[in-house]
Amino acid sequence: MPQSAPELPFDIDVAVIHRPWNETVKDIERLVITATSQILSLLETPKLGELSLAFIDDKAIKALNRDYRHKGTPTNVLSFPDMGPAPLLGDIVLAYETILAEAEEKSVPVSNHVTHLVIHGFLHLQGYDHETDAQAALMESLEIKALEALNIDNPYEIHD
Repeated sequence: MPQSAPELPFDIDVAVIHRPWNETVKDIERLVITATSQILSLLETPKLGELSLAFIDDKAIKALNRDYRHKGTPTNVLSFPDMGPAPLLGDIVLAYETILAEAEEKSVPVSNHVTHLVIHGFLHLQGYDHETDAQAALMESLEIKALEALNIDNPYEIHD
């Protein structure tokens, strides 16, 4: 009997805009809730609020990356924190083709890579960043702990 998804202290809205996501990653909503619950359990004083995730394609994320980060290329994940008071935390947007290519390049299951990127995006909404080596080390250590608890290998280790 499959386990039910964990309960979260806020609502999550998952929108699959690019339909191939549904064939590639089964039960995206459960994956998102499980990943979010796991990283949330590691944070001492997390910011809480409604979270929205959109699963889109490279064309759409390229436009967002251009408009908001002034970079003219697709990326795997973007996070948009809500600047107002709760109940909104923010949005996470994930790009299909980029994530599939990265998972293939790393020889990891797509669902594991998506789990990592959901955790990564959620940490950005919590105020974590990787602009400096120290920031990156802290953020990566949280990601690694959360993924380890979900039986997912460290994405920062290089495997031969």
